[in-house]
Amino acid sequence: MKKLSLLASFVSISGLISSPAIAARFSSIYGFGDSLTDTGNINQIVVQATGGTQTFPPSPPYFMGRFSNGPVWIELLAQKLDVPLVNFAFGGATTGFENTLDTTLPGLPLPGGLQQQINNFALNNLIADPNALYAIWAGGNDYLPTNSMVFTPFDNPTQTLNNIEMAINSLVKIGAKNIMVFNLPNLGDIPLNNDSIDGVCPDNNQFDGDCLNDLTLAHNHGLSTLLSGFSSEVNLIRFDINTLVSNNIQNPSPLFTNVTDVCFNLSTFEVCDNPDEFLFWDDRHPTTVGHQLIADSAFQSLAVPESKTIVGLITLGLIGIVKVIKSSRINHE
Repeated sequence: MKKLSLLASFVSISGLISSPAIAARFSSIYGFGDSLTDTGNINQIVVQATGGTQTFPPSPPYFMGRFSNGPVWIELLAQKLDVPLVNFAFGGATTGFENTLDTTLPGLPLPGGLQQQINNFALNNLIADPNALYAIWAGGNDYLPTNSMVFTPFDNPTQTLNNIEMAINSLVKIGAKNIMVFNLPNLGDIPLNNDSIDGVCPDNNQFDGDCLNDLTLAHNHGLSTLLSGFSSEVNLIRFDINTLVSNNIQNPSPLFTNVTDVCFNLSTFEVCDNPDEFLFWDDRHPTTVGHQLIADSAFQSLAVPESKTIVGLITLGLIGIVKVIKSSRINHE
């Protein structure tokens, strides 16, 4: 009976081995970045400046200041983690101090880029919460074409990577321990560049789709190298948005029936009938279903192995079973 009891205990414990890893626990999540992460910060500035007569992006068809038709990835991730969200991200942000919406929203006190966001956070948090999650997704506006009068897009990733490194170092310096950093999706593959993909990067056209994909590759390679140089004392969580988006474009999941076109046409202001089946909302932003996919994948990237305590219990269970079997054999003999 003792042997059977131990065996039953082992079966019960070992069942935990095959259970999925659980998400790490955080006290809160802080967001830094551009329109892909903005949950209404730019819109709040526009609403205040116009006395509520205007919104940006326009709602409808955009959702409550998001650059999408519904909630964006970071708020969906915060819901999955069941933690509060404090978001410093602003649409138009570069990785430096500039905001590329200066001509779109002239005369408004637009916040700067990633560096200003981090500085604003540090001014209000002399010591960062070591149990919080800090998410950085920025860089696309550094390379994509813009009408900005204050910023000229880069044709190589050197300055952008330096800016991201400074942002991470600033967070680490004040005590941040868990930092999630996104690479970039292929900028040449977004609908903005649907007509410029032919497999060849032409001379003197850095905004050609193929040239932007080459630049994305250089950025992501440099970012990987940069992140490898940080101390192991910092929990740097790399999120490979590039592979996630590319896989869904090349091999569409059942979620999407359209992974190349826009649901909302900025030129005609027409919205598709089935936005939940589109990956892209407009020419550079995902639908809220796309954002949900990102949030789910980010949640999985935060998964941690089962507790060492469980592994220890399994080991002890095995030892106990071996001892009982040996004892049984001796008594039998």
